[in-house]
Amino acid sequence: MEISNNQSYYYNPNNRTLTSNIKNTAVKDWDTVKETMFDEMRPVEDLMTALKTPINLAGSTSINRAANAIYLAAGTQIRINDGYVLTVKPQGVEVSHTEGYNPYDQKAYLKAQQMASSLDALLRNAGGTRDRIANTGEKQQWVTQGITDVLSYLGIDTGKDFYVNGMKYSTNSKGCFESEAATEAQAAYERQKAANRTYEFADEKTRKQIAYMSDYYLSTAPENVKAAWQAALEETGINPFPNGYASTLAQLSVEQDFQTGGNYDIFGDTLESSIAAVQSILERIDNPLAETKESDYANLENEKEFYSTLLAYLKK
Repeated sequence: MEISNNQSYYYNPNNRTLTSNIKNTAVKDWDTVKETMFDEMRPVEDLMTALKTPINLAGSTSINRAANAIYLAAGTQIRINDGYVLTVKPQGVEVSHTEGYNPYDQKAYLKAQQMASSLDALLRNAGGTRDRIANTGEKQQWVTQGITDVLSYLGIDTGKDFYVNGMKYSTNSKGCFESEAATEAQAAYERQKAANRTYEFADEKTRKQIAYMSDYYLSTAPENVKAAWQAALEETGINPFPNGYASTLAQLSVEQDFQTGGNYDIFGDTLESSIAAVQSILERIDNPLAETKESDYANLENEKEFYSTLLAYLKK
């Protein structure tokens, strides 16, 4: 996508692309945009909510080394090396020390903090107030090491499946700990993500997003073009706006926006202009400006099928 460096860049929340005209940043349908376009903020909000929520702990503390399982209740204390003690509380895992600790040993202090933070994340996940133990790859490794260290003091072998407050944990393909619930949820998410790439099997939220984006790009198109678009959706069963993929339509729209100083409407208001737009999209699909990533091949094939079908309807 070629964009002039002589123009200002603004974010258009209606289609999550750049625009050269600040007027295009006005939200056209706040409820829909908020529900379907701002999901990237929800993980942050969800994490803050989880951290403010008390941990669901066990009623009493017990260890079953034969089953590689532990139950931790509020008030449980874990004595670790270098004179530090971890205390489990509903608000989190607290670090304290005994008289024998070395206040100048910064390495020991940081290690104790790592174990406390990691155990806190593990217990919140096991109790259901946190979806994942950690989100980023680097953080996952750091937390995994902290969990391994602290559970070793309790005689739990994290080299194989283990249980914390009734939740089963295993090591995933990245070498990090993942709960059985998270594994099942991820599998369900991947199935729904694949379904949401389609129009036929998409969930209600994705269908709403498809309808919103379709109306946005076809806002000035004549009714017979809108009818042809809907027919192509139903015949192909393809979602032309899958999440995580910059559609060819969006790319061309942004390019026209910057070439014209704010006009992103590539379909125009006639059948002829709409046909020309679809032909431009198909030409770009066949001749991309940059090398296509392997993960985008399927989306490009779907786009080509959808717009080829749309073009056929428009030329009837």
